[in-house]
Amino acid sequence: MQTVTQKMMEPACKARSAARFPKGVVLPFTCIKPIHRRYSNVSEAAMRDTTAVPVMEKGELNQFPGSAGVYAVFDKAGVLQYVGLSRKVSASVAAHMQELPDLTGSIKYDIVEDATREGLTSAWKSWVEEALAENGSIPPGNMPGETKWQSRSVARATKPEIRLTAGKPIQGITVEGLIDRIVKENSVVVFVKGTRQQPQCGFSARMLSILTTLKADFEVVNVLDEYHNPGLREAIKSYSQWPTIPQLYVSGDFVGGADIAEQMLGTGELQTMLREAVQKA
Repeated sequence: MQTVTQKMMEPACKARSAARFPKGVVLPFTCIKPIHRRYSNVSEAAMRDTTAVPVMEKGELNQFPGSAGVYAVFDKAGVLQYVGLSRKVSASVAAHMQELPDLTGSIKYDIVEDATREGLTSAWKSWVEEALAENGSIPPGNMPGETKWQSRSVARATKPEIRLTAGKPIQGITVEGLIDRIVKENSVVVFVKGTRQQPQCGFSARMLSILTTLKADFEVVNVLDEYHNPGLREAIKSYSQWPTIPQLYVSGDFVGGADIAEQMLGTGELQTMLREAVQKA
């Protein structure tokens, strides 16, 4: 592996972009003022040489690496929809699954060893150019003016989960008491397996997808986090008298699991309930 010193000049960067991509395509990282950087020249894998991994398999969400890299999103018919880059591939895939589930069927990815701005951008450009050469056009999600893949709410995607404790033994109150406090103090809260960015089961992923699609402002509690939420996985079932997870609560009331939320979404009842919860808050 060879390390070189290269002067990054803004005009040159703009010239290269204009020469390779249709007018209006925006690179994920904009050029910055001329500086000297040292970075590694790394030979990354071509998109065609990587394997497409289903996002969901046997009802469970597949796990993707939490490292920096380039990735391609294919719909359920295997059609390429978008090429992206990320500092954390797993978080980006989870966000796409929640926000655009119909377009997120499988993922090809390559972990980029040179995780600098220049290294990631170079890998991204290589994959977009490969798509352009093979398909005659860039992926629809990368077309000029297309924003649904890039302009989703980062705040909702990165909002931390609520924790029952700071990692210390529970004293002076029961787990059920802590659950009751969380349910009553938050307008919309959902208890799931996993985190907001990385749900650990298909039903939890569906619930998060529904709420994210509706642009709901909601809190998440991870029942699998035994360090911060000891005993929560079984306690929440006792609290609600409902045997499965996820569990959605709105305005202090238990609503149901993913199937019920999906049915209410179809009738419009869930949208009405969420709007009323905002008004009461």
